[in-house]
Amino acid sequence: RGAGPLLSGVAALPGLVRRSPDLWRACLRQAGMFGAWSALWTSLALLLTGRTYGLSTATAGLFGLFGLAASAVAPLAGGLVDRFGATRVVRSAYVLAAASVPLFWLGGHTMAALFLAAVAIHAALVASHVANQTLALTTTSTPATANTAYVVSGFAGAALASSVAAPAFAHWGWSGVCAVAAVWLVLGWTTTAVRR
Repeated sequence: RGAGPLLSGVAALPGLVRRSPDLWRACLRQAGMFGAWSALWTSLALLLTGRTYGLSTATAGLFGLFGLAASAVAPLAGGLVDRFGATRVVRSAYVLAAASVPLFWLGGHTMAALFLAAVAIHAALVASHVANQTLALTTTSTPATANTAYVVSGFAGAALASSVAAPAFAHWGWSGVCAVAAVWLVLGWTTTAVRR
């Protein structure tokens, strides 16, 4: 019985996104950012437990703690959105994420580069999320539905990127994963450059 409103809400998402270019851009920007992060992060254990580093899965799991340093970015990002606007914060986050990709590539052989890249990509993801969600929730008169579209888009981008990153790692190693992340960032960045 409760499925009726849920299904009608889901069915309304394409029309809502189509009527709001700002929401459409926020959704695709976050799909690009979250996808790049997911491609790198879901493949990182393969690198850390592989031939180059040879870490145990337990030790590799501890690597995620370096991302916690980026959690401090959330309140800072909120203040930057208020001061400079969400669009500028998103673009700055993309610059930071783009800088992290070559660091991740270097991290294929250098642990210090991996540490820096992990903090950078997490900070970029958090800042991008705060700014893009602000845009998504303020661009329409139905913020709850807009937030649904935003969240679904982000996770769809992440799931798709992860599904591509796995075979990329199998065929081209860690460089292939970094290439997937770069492609997702380029796709997300181009949506920030479109003016309507």
